[in-house]
Amino acid sequence: MKSTKTNKSGVGGAQQFLIWHGEKIAVGIVVVVALWFAMQGLGYQALTWQPSDLERDAEATQTAIRDSTRTAEDEDVAFPDPDHATFAQQIRNPIPTEPYRTGTLWNSNGFSTSQQTGARAQSSDY
Repeated sequence: MKSTKTNKSGVGGAQQFLIWHGEKIAVGIVVVVALWFAMQGLGYQALTWQPSDLERDAEATQTAIRDSTRTAEDEDVAFPDPDHATFAQQIRNPIPTEPYRTGTLWNSNGFSTSQQTGARAQSSDY
């Protein structure tokens, strides 16, 4: 018995195959790529260091910091003594809104309910 999938349009065999099965092939490729990414994410690499290496590096860093002779004056870094009372007063004052104002205000009345469906509003507010 012949298949019900007949070639009535005169399209060649390869083209007909892609018409009937192309979407399934594309989905299969996407699934294979997704599985490959998942397997790559779940894989692991062997450690090239031991925990004792981390402990040794941490101790060496702490020793270098403790034994350092560098100072802020040597590096030309100034740490001013902050005036806490003035700073506390400044943060209690509200932020001025004038620099943040726009030239025009948002007009929500200019939109009709027909815009929710994608139709252009017939309003004269624009």
